[in-house]
Amino acid sequence: MNHMNNTDKHLEFKLSEEENKTINYLDLSIHRNTNSTDIRSYIKPSHTDATIQFSSNHPLEHKLAAFSFYINRMLTLPITKRAKQQEWKIILAIAQNNGFPLQIIHKLKKKLMAKKQKLPTTTTKKWLTFSYHSPLLCKITNLFKHTNLNTALRATSTIHQQLADKTVKTSTNSSAIYELKCNTWNNSYVGQSG
Repeated sequence: MNHMNNTDKHLEFKLSEEENKTINYLDLSIHRNTNSTDIRSYIKPSHTDATIQFSSNHPLEHKLAAFSFYINRMLTLPITKRAKQQEWKIILAIAQNNGFPLQIIHKLKKKLMAKKQKLPTTTTKKWLTFSYHSPLLCKITNLFKHTNLNTALRATSTIHQQLADKTVKTSTNSSAIYELKCNTWNNSYVGQSG
């Protein structure tokens, strides 16, 4: 049984309090001015600059995941130009401390900025349906990946189609045992509906 005294409960549920017109909440520092508020990113005192080292054997996208987060946060937070410059210096320092060539981080920033500046398209995607015949069909559907078309696969032979093709005697019983015979391989499948 977990016993907590009142002091432990107070520490566990204690929220950040405003000090000098500033409150730190999650990874934000919010400063209250007379007519406005300033938002900056907040780095906790326990924060370390550790990320996956550039020299590790992880895939590059795993190594860059933390930097994608940091850069996206810097680009999307409503912070001042000066705060963005400070944030960028921190990101570059973290990259350097973990062995990253800085040109990779600069290139990532340009890529994320370009992605952010693209206007969202309002066109809706259309659907194409292919009958599934072989695994090669997946290669064909990959051709549509960067188009305005979605693809869906459907089976050429379903149990519903097989049952609809058979002459079924009407019965008051809603369940049935059925046998489907394959014309190609001379095999059969026995199933039950309920």
